[in-house]
This record gives sequence, structure tokens and C-alpha cells, in this order.
Amino acid sequence: MFRSPRRSWAARSFRRDEQGATAVEFAFVAPVLFFALLSLVEVGMLGMMMMSVDAAVLDAARRIRTGRDDAATSAQAFEDQICSHIGGGLTNCRNRLIISVKKYAKFSDANAVAAQAPDGTFDKGGAGDIIIVKANYTWPLLTPFLGNLERVGPTNVVIPARAAFKNEPFD
Repeated sequence: MFRSPRRSWAARSFRRDEQGATAVEFAFVAPVLFFALLSLVEVGMLGMMMMSVDAAVLDAARRIRTGRDDAATSAQAFEDQICSHIGGGLTNCRNRLIISVKKYAKFSDANAVAAQAPDGTFDKGGAGDIIIVKANYTWPLLTPFLGNLERVGPTNVVIPARAAFKNEPFD
């Protein structure tokens, strides 16, 4: 079998050529880099949503605590007040939000149930009543591998918000 000197030179030259090595290395690293970047953006968005839900619940609870005329009188009205501060579509927000507003005789009774999930009840009480407000907002994730957050399925996380207070003597 006869080998052409031209072929063996071309084969040796091809094996030693490193011009495309950077592109191949980037192809290995790029998916991890883009995933890390997407995760970083999503952690920022999740933090922003946590702050937004907390602020919305505190604002709606303040209306109840002070006995304002525009305070919610039903669970749906309370959800509307929260969703108006969170933003996005009202129907979409209501589908993701679960609230409960209950009155208790003592703060220790309210403390015992503060960590439980909200059940949709609404009782804003009267002047001087102890109230606990609970809200859980379900937020969809793009990257399903984020930390040890409370999850609902593989692609959703629950954002909890709580407020406990004693109504002012507004009567």
C-alpha cells in the first residue's frame, strides 16, 4: 500500500492545529454559564416578588388595623387590595394567592397558628381585636434547582407573608 506524502502531512497538520480549541471549550462551558446567569436573574426576581408581596399584605392589613373606610370587607376584596399592589393581571394574581384573616383572643393563640397555611377565611374583627393575616403567593420558577425553598411542584415556589396586630380603637 502506497501512502501519499501529502496525506500524511495533512493528517499531522490537522492533529496539531489548535485554532478551534477555544470554540470547543466554550461549547462545554457555555450551558453552565448561561444557567448560572439565568439563576442569578431569577433569584433577583424572586427577591423582588417577596418584598412586593410583604409590602402589599402589610398595606392591606394596615387598612384593617386602623379601621379605614376603604378596608376590605371580604376575602375577595382583601385579595384585590393585595393584587393591586403586586401588579400583573388581577385574575392571574387571584389564582396564585391564598389568604386568611382571623381574629384571636390572645397573641399566644395567634402565634400558635401563624406558620399554618392560609385557608381563605376572612374575619377582620372589631376595635381592639387581635388579628393575624396570612397570605401565600405561588410564583413560577424558570430554573427549578433553586435552593431549599418551599415548593409546590417542580416549577413553583410559595412566597409567604404574615402580619399580626391588635386593631386600634377606631369605633
